[in-house]
Amino acid sequence: MSADDNAEAKHIDKMSRIKGLIFSNPVEWIHLFKVAINTFWCRYVLRCVGAGSIVGGKVNMINPSNIRIGRDCLILDQVYMRAGSDGYIHVGRDCAINSYAKIFGHGGVVIGNNAQVGPGALITTTSHDIRKAMKAEFKTVTIGDWAWVGANATVLPGITIGRYAVVGAGSIVTKDVPDFAIVVGNPGKIIGENEVAKAQHG
Repeated sequence: MSADDNAEAKHIDKMSRIKGLIFSNPVEWIHLFKVAINTFWCRYVLRCVGAGSIVGGKVNMINPSNIRIGRDCLILDQVYMRAGSDGYIHVGRDCAINSYAKIFGHGGVVIGNNAQVGPGALITTTSHDIRKAMKAEFKTVTIGDWAWVGANATVLPGITIGRYAVVGAGSIVTKDVPDFAIVVGNPGKIIGENEVAKAQHG
């Protein structure tokens, strides 16, 4: 076999392997393509996502000019972010917003670095006062560095969650959460501390 024939055989073998990978799981490749398109769109067109961040499929950002996501973040499929015309959503670097999470930033949401928001979690900044003809009220939510909001948890308007704090799955946070605290339940109650994080960073 000549050198040209050998090179052509290697090329054909490489193409066969690539086709095999694509056709072995076409749904996954289609999904990855959508993720690439969404990430490009959010970073270079909407200009609301930092370098190295990845934006999943069917992520919905309302008022993206008021949304800022730092570098190296992961925004998974079906996340919904609504900043509002006068609100904002600011996410630090190295954060993860998991699938089906909803963030309403009409009153402002600030999420620190390395924080995580679990799948299906709700962060809202809007409430209504029944004594004032249901007039909308907006209060800022702040989530500290390295904090973790568990799956399907709810963070109500005006809440501050401290650094390294943990909110358990399904919890409803009605009061501020101190640094390193672990909160679970409805309403959320402190049941302990993130001892490992406190020993290292307290």
